[in-house]
Amino acid sequence: MPLADYLRIGAQLPGGFELIILLIIIAILLLFGPQKLPELARSLGKAWGELRRGRMEIERQIRDEFGAQDTKDFGTRLRDSARELGIDTVGKRDSDLRLEVARRIDTAPDDKVILVSRLLNATEAGANLSRLRELIIKTLGT
Repeated sequence: MPLADYLRIGAQLPGGFELIILLIIIAILLLFGPQKLPELARSLGKAWGELRRGRMEIERQIRDEFGAQDTKDFGTRLRDSARELGIDTVGKRDSDLRLEVARRIDTAPDDKVILVSRLLNATEAGANLSRLRELIIKTLGT
């Protein structure tokens, strides 16, 4: 038999990844038997579902924790910015402060505009004062 015939036969045999999958299936059949396979598949499905639910719960908790921290941090920076512009912050909601800061930023002195843009992280390299005012208003979301 010529070498080419051996190569054709070898190319048709499973190898690599296919061989590993085939061996795993045979091992499962030998260990559990065909009667236990549906029960095993159900158990694996339930375990996989629990794992996914647990992962989603952890991701949600992390998102909630960091989201609350960012909101709290922005509220503090917003109040500091309002105080710099001479706005009374006592008893005012964040939405009211956003509007007042947005109104006053157009007439604020240049040094206050720069300070407020830094407080709100509304900066851009090489931005002039009018661009900083735009960034502040965009950051405020008004």
